[in-house]
Amino acid sequence: MKSNLFFFLVMIVGCTNISKQPAVTLSEQHTSPGFTPEDSLVVVTSVQEFFKAFDERDLHKMNDILDPRMKIIHYNGATTNREEMIDILKETKNWWPRTRKLSGFECIGSADLAIVGVYNEVIFSLPENKKVIEPYKETWIFKKIANQWKPVRCHYSKVVVDKHTEEVE
Repeated sequence: MKSNLFFFLVMIVGCTNISKQPAVTLSEQHTSPGFTPEDSLVVVTSVQEFFKAFDERDLHKMNDILDPRMKIIHYNGATTNREEMIDILKETKNWWPRTRKLSGFECIGSADLAIVGVYNEVIFSLPENKKVIEPYKETWIFKKIANQWKPVRCHYSKVVVDKHTEEVE
């Protein structure tokens, strides 16, 4: 019983990001017995570690986190793989300092696949104390490879409206 309580506390603390966002929501956890709370902690932490490495331009760490076959579908429709994304970061000259708030984590998974949803708010610090806020919604897909969770696909969209419509203008 004590070990269950300890694990529960570790999971709650571990599934929050540095800015003290709410814990991850485990969607349909009970219908997928192969996906454990420990697995959700690993995949959420992986997303957090990726963005820390990305913001610090730690290309070696990014290379370690991402699977070689990783596909990133960017908000503008462009698709890159791990190698292309790292090359883009190497070549980027206008890199503005940024902070990031990750929140609203949701996880669902099975024994070998996991999906993580996250709200990602990037705050760019431009000259003259100007701040630009870019909000995104992201979906990360992880696959268990050699008994280790690796992100294999990420799709993210800019948040540009509050309400969806099917009206044609």
